[in-house]
Amino acid sequence: MRKFYLLFAALFAFTLVTEASIKNLYKQDFELAKNAAEAGWISPSCADGMKVANDAYGSFFQFTQSGTGDRNAYTLWGTDLYGEGVNQYKMKFDFSPTKKGDTNLSGEVVVFADSTWLSNGRWNNQNYRKTADQIKAGATEANRWWLFDLTELTDEAKEGDTWAVNGDSVNFVKLAFDGWYTVTLDVDVTARTVAWAITDEFGSPLGSGVYNVPAEVENLRATGMNLLGARAGSINKLDNILIQVETAEDFANKPTVALTGVNGVNRSYTISIEESNNEVLHVTFDGTELTPDNVKEGGMYVFTLTKSGKLVAWTESGTATSEKVEVDVVAEMIALPAVNPSITGVEEGFGKTYKIALSNAEVPTQPDIFFNYTFKGVSGDVKSKENCVNGESITVTEKGEFEFTTHDGGLNAFTSTTIKYANDVEFEVKDDIDFQHMTVDDLTAKGFSEIDVLASTSTSGENNWTARPDALRFNWVKGTNVGDTAWVRPYDANHGIRRFVKAPSTLTEEVAHSLFAPVYTWFTKTGDGSDMPQMKFNFGIGLIQTGILGDAQDGKISYNNATLGVDGLTEDDFIIINRIDNYGRGKTDDIFVEAATEEEAIAKYNALNWAPASGLSVIKGNETFTLYRIDTALARVRTFVAKNTTGIETLPYNKVVSDHNAPIYNLNGVQVNPNALQKGIYIKQGKKFIVH
Repeated sequence: MRKFYLLFAALFAFTLVTEASIKNLYKQDFELAKNAAEAGWISPSCADGMKVANDAYGSFFQFTQSGTGDRNAYTLWGTDLYGEGVNQYKMKFDFSPTKKGDTNLSGEVVVFADSTWLSNGRWNNQNYRKTADQIKAGATEANRWWLFDLTELTDEAKEGDTWAVNGDSVNFVKLAFDGWYTVTLDVDVTARTVAWAITDEFGSPLGSGVYNVPAEVENLRATGMNLLGARAGSINKLDNILIQVETAEDFANKPTVALTGVNGVNRSYTISIEESNNEVLHVTFDGTELTPDNVKEGGMYVFTLTKSGKLVAWTESGTATSEKVEVDVVAEMIALPAVNPSITGVEEGFGKTYKIALSNAEVPTQPDIFFNYTFKGVSGDVKSKENCVNGESITVTEKGEFEFTTHDGGLNAFTSTTIKYANDVEFEVKDDIDFQHMTVDDLTAKGFSEIDVLASTSTSGENNWTARPDALRFNWVKGTNVGDTAWVRPYDANHGIRRFVKAPSTLTEEVAHSLFAPVYTWFTKTGDGSDMPQMKFNFGIGLIQTGILGDAQDGKISYNNATLGVDGLTEDDFIIINRIDNYGRGKTDDIFVEAATEEEAIAKYNALNWAPASGLSVIKGNETFTLYRIDTALARVRTFVAKNTTGIETLPYNKVVSDHNAPIYNLNGVQVNPNALQKGIYIKQGKKFIVH
């Protein structure tokens, strides 16, 4: 329950007739659900973005967008819960647009009148509402089978916190990110109207109106909800989804029981009832009736328990008694989770960069968690830091041992956890495939043919390599006169990029293995290259897959990602991949060179420039990686293996050695195309791996 749940009675009160009661037809407050699936939520392409989270006010549903485009999650409850003769009902939910997308504004919350469009997959990851400008630009008319629609606007003239209600080109509300808001809907099936209102967490009205449901919409009973998360990395939350009707008979609704406080062995539970329904709350603990420690507005009662036992809560209203809620209270100290270090950078020797993962997802009330660490190197040097947070990166250069301790910031409500972690594996470079600096002779020998020079000023797709100023750049100094210093790009419309292509029809399985061995490039076993994306080289930049299938230079882009890997490695080895993209997000580091001519400066730049650290990723040796179409170049691949100090090669007993020609199966045992893997779990060489 949210902290503004106390406003519920005022916001959602019925004008009751004599002896009438309020009956909850549907209620999802996420207090009893252990995960999103158990709460009835589904995401076709971002299941790992869903979770049931909690804080000091209770549990809620959280959806974090991931991937290259908008992603959605939905829940369906159907129409059976309404029964016969329900022509008026009220619906309410709490919504928090916690973090907006970085590159797109198209988040959306929809209450369905008919969920057929979503359940058959025709509207996944898309907006139901289309703006007038979108329709004018060619977008099809929006699906109208909804009762309420709240859409984050893409209009650049409006701020990013502006949301449109029900497709109205005039009716907007401002929803600040990280705030909580309550939406109430008063649905009149006979009049075909939905009276809506939105308030902030303090009860202040932000907007209201009446939506006249179009005549073609036959069903006016809400059947579910859809939540669309905008790319990239948006976070949205929902809570307290409720549908209510009036009933002439006495009715008592089941209370909500939420764990809202942990302090050592003490547990605080907040129990809420429908105050406007004249309900009376009863609570027992191990059979003894309890009196609340605190009573808040809106039918909220707080109970603090100091020992383990069974908590039971129910309500009475007139002659009616509700279903009982039973909770097993475990009043014991809760140990915080240990940190999880993962290697995100490797150097020759003992040098490594660790990224420390620290999650509070499984800790009741999800408190803020911190960690302290000390690293003692063999040289005697000590490195330490306190109050670190999730995602902290630590770089060490020598052999030694970490000690990590998690804590709750001095509150002592939870037990700290300490672990030791050794940095004791020495690595050496096994392979270094430098795509960025391959010569024309190198490419010709591998079967690449030179095509036209790219020298475009258009900022679309592949043209960005020469059109966007931040994609690649360097300092050029003419002579030694510092006053003549100027910013110059090595590749632009005046200094085009030489391009080379290898026809997919020549990319046989053998070629895929040997062309840049031990890197295994994409191959889909057709033999004629008809369903393989083109392989292209932007000279001085790296390897590109165009997204166009087959040998044709022009054609429809129908291939987003190509899968690559390195043969002959195990999960104990590491691969460092450097990519450059033509938007400049992975741009090369600025390099200062001196030269007498611009041509000489560019030559020096090309000799010194390496793939950027900002475009770096580190994976285990048996994992694969992808190359996105057109705008991303593979610049460098290095493999690191544990150094053999004896001089005798150690065989990897009990280790699976990567063979990217090995077939891949789904969990049903069906062999799948390795270059068309959707998100999910697969099996290769007898081991499971995840595609994110």
